[in-house]
Amino acid sequence: MNYTINNTGTIEIETERLILRPVKLEDAQDLYQLVIDKDVLEFLAGLPQYTGVEMAIDYIENKLTKKYSNKSFYDWAICLKSENKMIGRVCVYKQDEERRMADLVWMLNANYRNKGYITEGVKAVINHLFHIGFERIEAFANVVNKASIKVMEKVGMKYEGTLRKYDCRRDDSLYDAEMWAIIDEDFKEKGE
Repeated sequence: MNYTINNTGTIEIETERLILRPVKLEDAQDLYQLVIDKDVLEFLAGLPQYTGVEMAIDYIENKLTKKYSNKSFYDWAICLKSENKMIGRVCVYKQDEERRMADLVWMLNANYRNKGYITEGVKAVINHLFHIGFERIEAFANVVNKASIKVMEKVGMKYEGTLRKYDCRRDDSLYDAEMWAIIDEDFKEKGE
């Protein structure tokens, strides 16, 4: 059987309070604020150290804009409808179309945490990915990142285990990560 994902690329998704869409040049200041947040940097060690908003502008103009033309690239700005402002991102970090699996990563501006925005955005992305043919969505979090673990639980993911010395911190030391996942049947069963 030759199974294919019906890739759409990063299309706009609307929820009750959010618009998820590609990152735009006018988001540069919001992106910069997001990637200099100490909590974001602590848990997403792969982010480069931004020295100014110019780096965000360069990233959007010279990397993201090109990637958005690829229909298998997924990287959403999470925008609050009421403020027309980018407050976070949710991205497919890696995917395996043969296994019909996508691995998500997200980040949220500190001023908007604990309001359910990231849960709402991640649920919308999971719904979209299942709709286009993915069958497994997973995420990993440093065992001390209780906020992300709580989001994984709220979106219906199930804990699948702890991976010892799974990923690197900014100082190159390794940390343990919890692995969580949801499969399409579980998502449909919850009525999402």
